[in-house]
Order: sequence, then structure tokens, then C-alpha cells
Amino acid sequence: MGLIARDINAVVLTNPPFLFSVMSETTSSDAAFGSAPGTDPFQTAKASAMKAAEELRAAASAKAQDLRAAAEARAQQIKDAAGQHAGEFREYADHAFTEARDRYADLRTEGEKFVREKPVQAVLTAFGVGLFLGLILRR
Repeated sequence: MGLIARDINAVVLTNPPFLFSVMSETTSSDAAFGSAPGTDPFQTAKASAMKAAEELRAAASAKAQDLRAAAEARAQQIKDAAGQHAGEFREYADHAFTEARDRYADLRTEGEKFVREKPVQAVLTAFGVGLFLGLILRR
């Protein structure tokens, strides 16, 4: 036997009223619910369930606030990334527009030069292109 078991046996054997008081406390029907004598065990269980429900509600509310904060942070990250990409796209579009405008100016200058150098050929080319487009669009 261990040291603790010998000590417990010595207390029980030397103090028999202790044994009876322990037995009477554990045999009570109220002891199963951990309530004081004279209280309804169902009311105690109901109060315990209500307390657990309130704790669960508080925990769910805290978790919802945490999720809301995380979602707002993620939305802000996405918004910042979208703003950055929009700025990059705007720069690209501005560059492409400037380049297209320059190419148009060059083509216009070359077209004017061609019409001044060879006016008959320019008129016949314009007539041919117009006729061709008219036949295509007619069908």
C-alpha cells in the first residue's frame, strides 16, 4: 500500500463519523447536480444551460467581430492592390494613346505627301477602296 492510501485508511478507521458524513453527502439526490439541498435540480440545470448559452452567444459574437475585422482588412488589401493596378493600367493606356496619336500624325503626314506627289493615283486608290467596301457592305 502506498503512503497516501495508508493515511486515508488511518483517517477513516480512526474517525468513523467522517465516513458516515461523506456517505450521506454523496447519497443525496441533489448531489448529482451539485446544488444545495432544497433546490430543484431542473432549475439548476436550466440555469446552468442558460449560462452556457450566454457564454456561447458571447463567444460567437466575439468570433463574428474577429471575422468582420479580418474581412475588412482583406477588403482594404484588395482595394489597395486594385488601386495600384488601376494606376499602372492608366499609365499604360496613356502611353499607348500617346503612341497611337503620334503614329496617326505620321500616317497623316505621309498620306498628304503621297496625295501631293501623285494625285491621280491617290484618287483611283480611294475610288477602288470605296467600291470594294461598298460591295462588301452591300451583301
